Amino acid sequence: MPRTKADSFTTFLEARERQKSSTPAVAGVMPLTLLFKLAEAPQLQIPVTELMAASGMSFTDFAEALKNLKDSGYLTLSGLPTNEVAGLTKLGEDVARLARPK
Repeated sequence: MPRTKADSFTTFLEARERQKSSTPAVAGVMPLTLLFKLAEAPQLQIPVTELMAASGMSFTDFAEALKNLKDSGYLTLSGLPTNEVAGLTKLGEDVARLARPK
């Protein structure tokens, strides 16, 4: 017996919810959280240690998100490794502004 469109959509939604719960947070939402934090910071910069503390992410998730954002051109890292500062690029600023929930 063929499925109705409503059954197919319900199945799709259930699969999507399972995927969301099994996908690590770094996949999308957490990097945006870092961009939002930077967008709120004075001069769009914050020490990496403070950014990590504010993010609530594990060290590995934070490091991966930070690397991906840097490689994508959304943020810059400057300073010595023990005193690194993350700064928002113009592209990162635009993404943070456009993605921020209203």
